[in-house]
Amino acid sequence: MGGRHTNHPDVVGRRGSAIISVVGALHIVWDWNGTLLDDLHVVIEAANVSLARFGFGPIDEEDYRDHFTRPVRAFYDSLFGRPILDEEWEVLNDTFHHEYYARVGRASLTGDAHRALEVVEGRGWAQSLLSMSPQEWLEHVVARFGLGTRFTGIRGLTGPTGGLKAEHLEEHLGELGVEPERTVVIGDTPDDASAAGQVGARVVLYHGGSHHLPTLEEVGAPIAHTLVEAVELAAEA
Repeated sequence: MGGRHTNHPDVVGRRGSAIISVVGALHIVWDWNGTLLDDLHVVIEAANVSLARFGFGPIDEEDYRDHFTRPVRAFYDSLFGRPILDEEWEVLNDTFHHEYYARVGRASLTGDAHRALEVVEGRGWAQSLLSMSPQEWLEHVVARFGLGTRFTGIRGLTGPTGGLKAEHLEEHLGELGVEPERTVVIGDTPDDASAAGQVGARVVLYHGGSHHLPTLEEVGAPIAHTLVEAVELAAEA
């Protein structure tokens, strides 16, 4: 069923239905890549290796933000200027993930990530982690940064990559027994906003990841320039 969930002092479970109830408290669902983890430079390096397999020159951060979208296959459609073939997608996807995981050990947490997580805890809110990265790797890297005990649940992918996030988010909240109405997603992409909207949650977008500011502004959601600011905006979202 995907992620794991952990005990949390601010969470009270109801046996049987597993409904979590904290009166008046929000539940923050954090995105990982590009939000808590500052890995854009690694993503671009891996994408460039993938693109080089098809004769493309390197792209930079501006190029990446110009074209990035979800599902990820559509990102490559945009760069190629046409719908890519299934066999091209397989090579691009496999190459990207091989190169990304070979390099991601150089990535660090976003500068105020620890402080933002502390602010959430200080407010008495619960928080969990939702990512489109593989579950096993996600749990490993979260543990490496010493963040495992921060989250009531950690959910990554256990199946194919490259899909949309809404179904993933719905299942995550269902596993935790968290009502969407008291959930705020903090992420760096319009897909995070779309997923939140589809399940009935709210969203704060972080400008520091994979999209230009005007692209985020088009969504119409609150935008934060730091993660601590994102937490503050979550209270008002």
